[in-house]
Amino acid sequence: MLYEEKDAGTEQIKDDDKKKYDCKDCICEMLLDILEKQEAYQKVKVNPCSLLNPDRSTLHEVIPFILQTPYGHPFFTWGQIGTDDCFITTFFKVVKVDCEQNCAVLQLLRPNVSIVDPETSCVETDSLCDVDFVTPTRECVLVDLSCYTSIKCISPEFVVNR
Repeated sequence: MLYEEKDAGTEQIKDDDKKKYDCKDCICEMLLDILEKQEAYQKVKVNPCSLLNPDRSTLHEVIPFILQTPYGHPFFTWGQIGTDDCFITTFFKVVKVDCEQNCAVLQLLRPNVSIVDPETSCVETDSLCDVDFVTPTRECVLVDLSCYTSIKCISPEFVVNR
């Protein structure tokens, strides 16, 4: 637990948690936590003996998320550029994190519907609510995490493997 109650009802960070979260960027720390959870799934997948592994129902291969700028705008990028299947996404899976450099490699997750307004050719945040699921792609992007101030984790059930 990160916080503990004091007598007056205020909260205080525990000493061992201070060490764990003593980082320049909480986005990087959060991505490390997500990556550890995804890697735990891979370990269970390799050795599926139920007596030696934790409950798989709490582990997930992909924990999707959206990054937001200081202005509240979602980070987006393009996938499959130069093809008829070109798409824009705001949904990602963390693949690699380097908190010393404050950067991460993110895998693009393709939304099942376009998030671009055909009239304005802009990414419309309202259209994110129309996405029913995302699918993993083979494309990645390197991101400087100092450009982002929040991260929105999404249910792992949002990801459909095809």
